[in-house]
Amino acid sequence: MSKPGEGTFLSYRGGRWLWISLIISVALCLHYLDYQSRMLAWGGSTIGLIYGLFGTIIILILMYLGIRKRSYASRMGTLKGWVSAHVALGLLTLLIIPLHAGFRFGFDVHTLAFVLLAIVVLSGIFGVVLYQAIPVRLTKYETELQSDKVDKEIARLLSEIRAQIKDKSDALVSLYQQEVTAMGAVKPKGWSLLFGGSGGDLLAQRTAQLSTWIPKIPVEDQPTFQSVSQLLLKKTQLEMHLLKQMKLRNAMQAWLYLHVPVSIAMLMTVAIHLWSVFFY
Repeated sequence: MSKPGEGTFLSYRGGRWLWISLIISVALCLHYLDYQSRMLAWGGSTIGLIYGLFGTIIILILMYLGIRKRSYASRMGTLKGWVSAHVALGLLTLLIIPLHAGFRFGFDVHTLAFVLLAIVVLSGIFGVVLYQAIPVRLTKYETELQSDKVDKEIARLLSEIRAQIKDKSDALVSLYQQEVTAMGAVKPKGWSLLFGGSGGDLLAQRTAQLSTWIPKIPVEDQPTFQSVSQLLLKKTQLEMHLLKQMKLRNAMQAWLYLHVPVSIAMLMTVAIHLWSVFFY
């Protein structure tokens, strides 16, 4: 459990892990300047191997976060502390590994391991930004109206429309049936929501569509049509509300579909790198 005053996972206990990471980075840079001034800096030197060992240990610690996140009863520090350390030490690896390699890279499995590491760290930073920004916006939408209540409200609006068009003109009945058919034909958007528009133009589109029905509605049914139009526009607003909720939720999960698989690939590549260095 988090304690009062710990702040967010970025400012955990005064940014302890960020300060630790910064101090280690400065010490490593100073040590590397002395090291490369006395000998050729490369991954196979004694100091290069020490850097590599240090980097490997940190990578293993970072991978442990996936286990710690699911160990709710663990007493090995708070989850917020682990996430704070994960972010700070992840950034630190982007310095340690180049120091280990003496800033010598090529087209080989060793460089691939670093490229994958960089993707993991950068996607992690993207995840941090998402988890700082999205929950506030998502809470706003869910406070206004939760997704399950949106579905119920849409169903209620359709029922009200059906009641209003009873014994009315064929044009109004056709408008209602078209709406029901369109809803049944909607396909789940899934992750395509992330690459589509915000849905902000749906209301304008619906207004334009309804205006095309005006000439088709008999004069005596125009008041009913105006009422039905208002209900359909309200339904569209609810659909936009639901769309925004779904998009935010998907955005919070989408980065994991890059971060986790690439993390596993990186770990496998690091293992190949170690095997090729010590046994091949």
